[in-house]
Amino acid sequence: MTILDHATAARLTQALAAGAQPTIAVLSDLFTSLPGIRTATFIATAPDRTVTHRIGTSDPVHFPIGNVDPIDDGAWNRRIFGDRLPVIGNDVAGMAHFIPETDQLVALNYGAIACFPILIAGDVRGVVALLGDAGIFTPTTLADIASLLPTAALLFTFEGISER
Repeated sequence: MTILDHATAARLTQALAAGAQPTIAVLSDLFTSLPGIRTATFIATAPDRTVTHRIGTSDPVHFPIGNVDPIDDGAWNRRIFGDRLPVIGNDVAGMAHFIPETDQLVALNYGAIACFPILIAGDVRGVVALLGDAGIFTPTTLADIASLLPTAALLFTFEGISER
């Protein structure tokens, strides 16, 4: 069992009390502190379930906040919204199966991606997307990520977080 240390719990408590952006900053730090994960991005589902949009990231230069993507019939959307299962591409070929922009990610020196749907009351309210080096999504790293996802889900409960 993984328990947050007192200092991390205090940071999260303060961030949650302050709002979505401070919470995103703490969550970004927690996810990117895991071995090989270089970028954490948080994606909200619009209330009408037609689009998603970035609400926060550890790399706003390459992944600008506010970017809107349609929820279409692509492989990523079918996996996240249809199957309600994670997308894990632990190498370039695995990424390419789900991510049309894989060439752009490889150009930024990423070799793996994992995206986790955040389910709240059975509804996909958002996604935590993690990028890093090829091969990083080991069973140990995936278990560490799984221990952080319930805390990350709190982000998607903020009033208006899914509004564009």
